[in-house]
Amino acid sequence: MTAPILLSLLLRILGVGLSVYLLYRERDRRFVFLVVLLSLMALRQGLTLFDVGSTIREVPAFLVSVLTVGLAFYLVQYVREESETKAQLREMNRELQASRNRLRAAMNASPEYIFLFDESGRYREVLSGEDGITIHPPEDLPGRTVEEVLPDETAAAVRAAVERTAETGEIQRTEYPMARDDGVEWYEARTACVQYPDEEVRHVLLTARDVTERKEREQKLRRFRRAIETAGHAIYITGDSGTITYVNPAFEEITGYSRDDAVGRTPELLNSGQMPDDYFTDLWATVQSGDVWEEEILNERRDGSLYYAQQTVAPVIDESGAVREFVAIQTDITPLKERERQLNVLSRVLRHNLRNDMNVILGKAQAIEESTEGEVASDAAQIGRVGERLLDLAETYREILDIIETSGSNHRIPLLDRVRNEVGELREAHPDAEIEVEFDCPEDVAVVAIPGVERAVGELLENAVIHSDREPPDVDLNIESTADDVRIRVADTGPGIPPTEWKILTGEHEINPLSHGTGLGLWLVHWLVTRADGHLSFEENEPRGSVVTIQLQRASEAEGESGSESGTRRDDES
Repeated sequence: MTAPILLSLLLRILGVGLSVYLLYRERDRRFVFLVVLLSLMALRQGLTLFDVGSTIREVPAFLVSVLTVGLAFYLVQYVREESETKAQLREMNRELQASRNRLRAAMNASPEYIFLFDESGRYREVLSGEDGITIHPPEDLPGRTVEEVLPDETAAAVRAAVERTAETGEIQRTEYPMARDDGVEWYEARTACVQYPDEEVRHVLLTARDVTERKEREQKLRRFRRAIETAGHAIYITGDSGTITYVNPAFEEITGYSRDDAVGRTPELLNSGQMPDDYFTDLWATVQSGDVWEEEILNERRDGSLYYAQQTVAPVIDESGAVREFVAIQTDITPLKERERQLNVLSRVLRHNLRNDMNVILGKAQAIEESTEGEVASDAAQIGRVGERLLDLAETYREILDIIETSGSNHRIPLLDRVRNEVGELREAHPDAEIEVEFDCPEDVAVVAIPGVERAVGELLENAVIHSDREPPDVDLNIESTADDVRIRVADTGPGIPPTEWKILTGEHEINPLSHGTGLGLWLVHWLVTRADGHLSFEENEPRGSVVTIQLQRASEAEGESGSESGTRRDDES
């Protein structure tokens, strides 16, 4: 019996050693209990081996029994705690599964595509999205590089974003196009770094959202903005308080105010002081109520000149129905107002002159009828002269109407030959007149003007000759050119043009029954020049007479001008 007892003792001592080792390694106090229990059992076996008294041998056995009972109570408590722990784990697993289901549902419902990349730019997983975003189905993506899946330009953008995020941890944003059979789709991608506990490996999460509709809206807005920017009408936008927030280039061109001048101010900067106060009161009340205002207005440019505009002001209303902004569009109708003014001049002048001359004709006709003496011849001569004036007036009137009705747009007009024709006709009609012509310009000089602009020169020459009180009439014509314009100067030594005549033409005086001019010749000149976008000026000649200068835009070489060298010379052709 000694050998089995000795073997049992060795096994128990081995168990004690193993328990001590596990206690040292695991640092679990429960191994203390095991060490004590096995030690007592080994002690009990040792006492038995050395045949110690039974009373002493039973002391370790008693302690083992006590520890065994304690172990039973501990096991009961352990089983109970283990059951609770398992229940908690099952609940946590259910919550985790529910959370994963919710996350998966959210990904499936998300309009975004979600991909997981490794640091080298390879797909690791497709977390969300249909297969329409790539040419490969989602199950084929893991392990592929972006270059294998996406077009070159798009792949380069995605790779750059992924590598930047993997390197720095910073969120990156990029947009890229994807060509489809039915067009191009645009995507906005964002990247975020994914780090794992206790691991240095970094993955990158990339979300891609289809932004094609947004890009199309942006494109429409850009087209709309370009349309506004290139519109020939002055357009400005104000906030609900009336402060200007935007003006287009046509506004700058028409008003003379730059964008920086206008933004931050109110439309009061255009106020000419010519409109009644109730105009603006009615305008403000109309647009604030949500209605559109459309009326004519007389505004003032930055340089102080006036311009007429057909103005439309429309409120911009938000979803709640509140007025947030106002958009104003002004169409410059100054040329139309000028045309009305022209017709008004024609009406007044013709009515006045024709009425007076016809009174003369009628009076002399009556005298002829009542007279039987030699006055008949002189009266008849006077009737003839008046008739000639009426015919001349009617011819001028016809020319003016032709200008108004059929002048058309400006284009390149060779000047010198046409002016020579006008000079030749005048010399033929008035052979005694001294007309000196000097051209200080290239022979092929041309201007940008309407057809018939040379009639302005002929009219000025004829006016100077006819109204001269010198014998013979003396008139100088000079034409000179610069790189940008051509100036035509007609000077005479006659009685001169009364200031009331040319101030009406320049707009400094208005037409009225007592101030209407003596004829239509200067108006013909004025309208020919202004229709050609030229400039007409008047000054007194020294020692007497008038100087009238016409300034026209010179036609550029691109419009066919040869650009020959200029030189001063006299033109004595008849």
